[in-house]
Amino acid sequence: MTSDSSWETSGFGPEIRSVRSEIANLQQQVSSVSRLSDRLRRIEETVPRALDDLARKQQATQDSLDSLREMYERDRIVTAAYHELAVAERQWQAKFGRYEEARNMAASIIDVVASGHINRGVILDVTERLAIQTPRYWVAQATLAVAAWLNDNPGQHREALGYALALDYEKTSLFMALLLRDQDRDEVLQEWLAAYLSRLTPVSLPRHFQVVIDAATGNAFGGGAAPRLVKQMDEWYAEERARQDIFDAAVSEWQRRLLSLGARHREHPDFSLLAANEKAWKVLSPRYEASRAIERAARYFRERFEAGASVSDDVRGDLAALLSKLARTEDPEEEELLRVTREQRAITLTQGDLSAARAMVVADEEGRSRTLNIVGMVSQSAFPGPDDGQLPDPTVTELLAIMLSKQLIVTAAEELRDGLPEAGTIEITVGERQWECRFACDDETRTTRPALRDQAEEQAAAIRARIDTDAARRQGRLRWLKKWGCPGGLAAAVGLGGATLIPGVSPELIIPAILAGVPSVLGIGRLPRVVKRATDQAESEKRDVTAQISKAADQLADLWDADRLAAQVHLPDLRGYLGGVTPDSVRAATRALEAVPLARTREFPSWTPRPPRRPPEIDVRSR
Repeated sequence: MTSDSSWETSGFGPEIRSVRSEIANLQQQVSSVSRLSDRLRRIEETVPRALDDLARKQQATQDSLDSLREMYERDRIVTAAYHELAVAERQWQAKFGRYEEARNMAASIIDVVASGHINRGVILDVTERLAIQTPRYWVAQATLAVAAWLNDNPGQHREALGYALALDYEKTSLFMALLLRDQDRDEVLQEWLAAYLSRLTPVSLPRHFQVVIDAATGNAFGGGAAPRLVKQMDEWYAEERARQDIFDAAVSEWQRRLLSLGARHREHPDFSLLAANEKAWKVLSPRYEASRAIERAARYFRERFEAGASVSDDVRGDLAALLSKLARTEDPEEEELLRVTREQRAITLTQGDLSAARAMVVADEEGRSRTLNIVGMVSQSAFPGPDDGQLPDPTVTELLAIMLSKQLIVTAAEELRDGLPEAGTIEITVGERQWECRFACDDETRTTRPALRDQAEEQAAAIRARIDTDAARRQGRLRWLKKWGCPGGLAAAVGLGGATLIPGVSPELIIPAILAGVPSVLGIGRLPRVVKRATDQAESEKRDVTAQISKAADQLADLWDADRLAAQVHLPDLRGYLGGVTPDSVRAATRALEAVPLARTREFPSWTPRPPRRPPEIDVRSR
């Protein structure tokens, strides 16, 4: 019996040693698999970051290449623009360089005439030279006519004046009217002014009519002329404003001006979350822009009258400024060349950004090229554009124009409100998963801050519940794996591994045992951390979504508060203030400034040139 047991023991010895060896190998393999798992985990942690870094570097490289290509294109465009600008400036200098001398002479003619220390012959010689150098420029011929009058030469005066009138009747007649104001020859001044006005139609006024508006409001046409001219302008204005098409066009223009006035205000509330939702912002942005425009307008016109307009009693200085402005109104051929210059200069200023340059040129050309009816011109005077970012000081012209345009301004503000789209239900997406929430804004009671916050809390609660449901579903799978999946896999692995110890069972079962056991062991160790991370992510997502929905509600509340203020406070304030603006308001806002007049030592001869009964005509087709 003992010998049998020894034999059995001695027979199983090699198998036991073999099993132990296989178990040792299995332990080594498990250890290797564990190390492999650790390496895989590290790879899982590092590879995504590396890929993200690589993607960012690739994007940065692409952005750099795009930027370099854009810079090259812009440099090429700017270089070409500089070349075209140089060509245009050379062309202007060749054709119109002498015009500047004639303009400077016209602007200073008031003081030149009054200064006796300047020899008449010298004045005549200079103006004759300018007329020779620019024979088809009305300014040169008009100043030559003045010099001939000053030199008491009626024949030369008539010839030069007739030539200037034929070149540009309106500007020359206005030039003479302004000049006569300095000589106290009001009777003939009225004749020249009447001659000028006879060639105008209030529906298509030239840009230099702005000089007439400035002259009338600045008393540059004398005490008698100003009331009559202002009355004429008022009649024109009332007549044209009564036309529905003119009225509608002026109201539309004022709407654009009021919106631009609101856009000048640099401090804006934060509507970033609303603006990020294109569909919602398409409905909300017009409402905000309108409320901002009305709020700013309610202060703007009051501020202009409070600032007041300063008027100097230096008539000669004012006339010189008006003559300079009149002389610098370009002729069509020169204007075309200057337009090319402005286009190329805009390209250089915008560093080759063609869209920005085109917008700059369009805005400039709109004010330069078109003729205006009296309503449009007065409205334009009521709203001066900023110069280098700063508004110019108010003028009497501007204050008078505001008074005349007050009905248009109020109507424009009211129509901005009336034309707003219905808000209805505002849909906004929040969070990384783009959760959709809806705010009912179809009733004023639903757009108050408390009502919007209630809607936000209701929306947030619903989304939080959905996040909890999704998280519970994911965590349920994880808990199942922790409770059943991983233990079951481990038990299967042990069973398969143990089966290999049975004689006759293939040792190849060790491989599926490893495949089942290793993930199960790793899962049992990692699942608690995975469950906790999933729970933390769900809580973080709920906090983030709740914060964004609250932010959206606050931004909506800010927008609707501004909307209510515009409708209930600022618009009535604007309507009430402008309704009370009268001519007395303009006079009260006008301040007289004393000036030290220069001594007058010379006058024109006693005879005074009068406008011809029939305007002279010459061939002016080629300049």
